[in-house]
Amino acid sequence: MSTLRILVVGVAIAFLSAALLERWLRAHPDPQAPPVLYPRIPFIGHIIGLLTEGANYYKITSARCRHPIYTLPMLSSQTYVVTSPHLANYIQRASSTLLFEPIILPVTQRLVGFSNATVEAFRDYEAKKAKQPSFMDRMHNTLYSLMGPAEIKYQGSIVLEQISQRLNALPDCDRPLFEWCRELFVEVTTYAFYGPENPFELYPGLVKDYWVWEDGLIGVMASPLPQVTARKAYLAREKVAKTMIEYVEKERHIKASPVIQERIRMHKALGVSLEDRGRSEFGMLFGTLVNGSITVFWVLNYIFSRPQLMEELRAEIQKGAFSVDHSTNTAKISFEGLRDGCPLLNSVFRETLRLIAPMTSARFVTEDTIVADTYKLRAQSVVQIAGGVLHSDEEVWGPDSREFNPQRFISTPNGTKTSSTDAEKRSVHPAAFRGFGGGTVFCPGRHFAQIEILSLVAGLLMGWDFETPKGKESIEWDPPKDEKRIPIGVMKPLRDVVVSMKRREEMRGLKWALQMS
Repeated sequence: MSTLRILVVGVAIAFLSAALLERWLRAHPDPQAPPVLYPRIPFIGHIIGLLTEGANYYKITSARCRHPIYTLPMLSSQTYVVTSPHLANYIQRASSTLLFEPIILPVTQRLVGFSNATVEAFRDYEAKKAKQPSFMDRMHNTLYSLMGPAEIKYQGSIVLEQISQRLNALPDCDRPLFEWCRELFVEVTTYAFYGPENPFELYPGLVKDYWVWEDGLIGVMASPLPQVTARKAYLAREKVAKTMIEYVEKERHIKASPVIQERIRMHKALGVSLEDRGRSEFGMLFGTLVNGSITVFWVLNYIFSRPQLMEELRAEIQKGAFSVDHSTNTAKISFEGLRDGCPLLNSVFRETLRLIAPMTSARFVTEDTIVADTYKLRAQSVVQIAGGVLHSDEEVWGPDSREFNPQRFISTPNGTKTSSTDAEKRSVHPAAFRGFGGGTVFCPGRHFAQIEILSLVAGLLMGWDFETPKGKESIEWDPPKDEKRIPIGVMKPLRDVVVSMKRREEMRGLKWALQMS
């Protein structure tokens, strides 16, 4: 028998075995397990769906399986998909058996290129045996402790000074808005966290390399040979990582924020190599740069494409957070004023996140777990809270759940359901909004991101008009979103939006100062 014939027979036997096993499982369901949605192609159908449909796939499966939680069989395991905010709350509370660490470590290794030795060090088996907090737990707690109100205010003042400098140097011209937002965020955020000797300050062209990597990171993570199959993104990653390794080696972090200094100290104390200490900071960049830069683009898109909303926001900011010091000819915007005195702006920010954040909150099931006294989750499985499904559910938000409603979060940070007049029924469950994660894995930098985004948006609103660029009949707002990308962050636009950014006539000659208070 030829090799090809043997291969064909082997594949046929494998598929037949898979089909028979699936038929047996259908006939003998676990009465406590969440309902099962079997794939059309046994065992691999859902994997194919996730790879081809990305963030949109859970919306497709949830439309087929209308349950608060259901099972997607994948190879020899299964993934549980949670689509109910009430069940999401239970999942978040079962922190002893549903863990984030077993998922994030292999993902991070693929993301930044850690050695196996570093991943094993991060697992910190000795601490777990002694029933002590693991290294990942200690790092998590450290980040939260160093991102408290006083530290956030200090870091916020640095980043606002950097944004102010760039606004004051901004000439009138046509710009691709998304590209401009991304480059600005890299410059100001890395300065605030990594100090004046950060690689992006020393090597300005590195900004473009970073975004080349980010654009192709799925290919880098998914391939066993990314240096061949995703070569452009892989080389960009290695170029940026090399500069971060140099940054650590030359101890340029002594001028960095306390968060970065402590991260590097803790990694060194654990015995992490110099190279992987640098790669770890490269990974940190993903959390500090990517979602914020994309979010600010979408906030600007939703505001400037709606003239009435734009004028309402200008009036709100003028009243609550804006002032002019005529002795120095300085226009000042207070973040505390934006946060506490501009409810519409804050609502727009959260509504934007609701529409662009399809990320899932994933946990690994370490032992059989009963959720809500009803559903049994089997050990060695994965449970995912489907943020994109929750954010678009009409049962949660009302009939306009897929539309931009700037008033949705104006009376409560949890949001309101638009179809009900009953105040109690209008209230949205807190776990339904997944813009910053949830449970024990809330984004530690969410308050810092709010400072950056609201302040930059307010500065542009008060000081600039976005006009039609040369050669165009209008600004092409509301680009389609990249809904088919695997959901590891907020959705990017599939095309850029070119605008002509011009200073408002009544604001010309003013120096801009974005401030914390």
